[in-house]
Amino acid sequence: MIRSSKHILKYQTGSKTKVLNQLFDDFRIDLSWYIDLIISGQLPLTKFMSSKDLPSGIITHSQWKQILYKTASEIVRSQYKQASNRRFKHYKKLFHKCISANKHCSFTDKRFSELNLKPIHQSRFFSKPNLKNFSITLDSRLIDFQYGLHFDEFVRIKTSLFHEHKKRAITINVPIKHHKHSRKFDSWERKNSVRLTLKNGIMNLELIYEKEAPALKNKGSVLGIDQGYKKLMSCSDGQFLGFEMESIYKFISNKKQGSKAFKRALVHRTNETNRICNSLDLSNVKELVVEDLKNLKYKSKLSTNFMNKMQRWAYPAVLSKLESLSEMNGVHFTKVNPAYTSQTCSQCGCVDPGSRQGEDFRCLHCGHEIDADWNASINIARLGIYSSQSPKS
Repeated sequence: MIRSSKHILKYQTGSKTKVLNQLFDDFRIDLSWYIDLIISGQLPLTKFMSSKDLPSGIITHSQWKQILYKTASEIVRSQYKQASNRRFKHYKKLFHKCISANKHCSFTDKRFSELNLKPIHQSRFFSKPNLKNFSITLDSRLIDFQYGLHFDEFVRIKTSLFHEHKKRAITINVPIKHHKHSRKFDSWERKNSVRLTLKNGIMNLELIYEKEAPALKNKGSVLGIDQGYKKLMSCSDGQFLGFEMESIYKFISNKKQGSKAFKRALVHRTNETNRICNSLDLSNVKELVVEDLKNLKYKSKLSTNFMNKMQRWAYPAVLSKLESLSEMNGVHFTKVNPAYTSQTCSQCGCVDPGSRQGEDFRCLHCGHEIDADWNASINIARLGIYSSQSPKS
């Protein structure tokens, strides 16, 4: 298991902040240049390169040049992959359209790999990455940890800047304070690398921790969870968590997008989501079954006003948090297709869309009455790793 803790860089002196700002500015300029060199073919696309084979821009420090190239190559590979996926999906839709219309047989008779397509970086599906926000991963060659008196720790960073008229790189000690989240990892092994991030003008330092994942449980209960807008989570054991989230979503919708109040509300939503997920007791649970929600808001027929509120519902964040908690507690984490789980009676198994009326479920066949979300969570629990729907069964 790999986790990280984020620390805002705000305790250092003004001179150190100036050095960090200059470091990020130089890195951004050279990073954009390296990306252009890789895309144009002037630099090969590999994972690592010797500093002797790399050109010098603003940054001439050999180790920092290697960091530059590694970051640039990772960004380019990621952009290539995203562009390739977009192009494949486009041609897949086009293929089915031609098959249905019985047209362009010379195209439909070929495999995708046989099509004479442009290199991905020359296609309209590729776009050069925006470097407004980016991160720099530093290894043990450039960082060191030191304990302090007034602060919990100092991170000693060898920068890419040099002292005037000297060949020695400028080194700064950046103070950090540990917080509630970072102290959770006291028993974990800390990696000899850190991430410097710049997002919306705010500099952060991320410490990275590692620990062996516990063995998966083979005893315990199976817990199904139905996610909702009005209730964050409805559990198959009868728990309902997150009633307060609806008011938070409405509060965010009433704020001007991009304003300080809007950003504070987003942070509050994230904190509340994590708090509610952390309150879920998984000590006697061997398997957690959740809905595999994809493109939930795509081409929805709901009203614009309601969709404005719905887009503040961060269901992917809940799934990500639950998956992380499952890994830490040795719990099987299973995603299932949620189709018809809200229309199926958990008592008799009959499927009828008329059985659900808003928050209530009353089976039109056997008369079973239950909360609609609770009913759905019970059905989800039954679609776990031992069900016929699961590829693991």
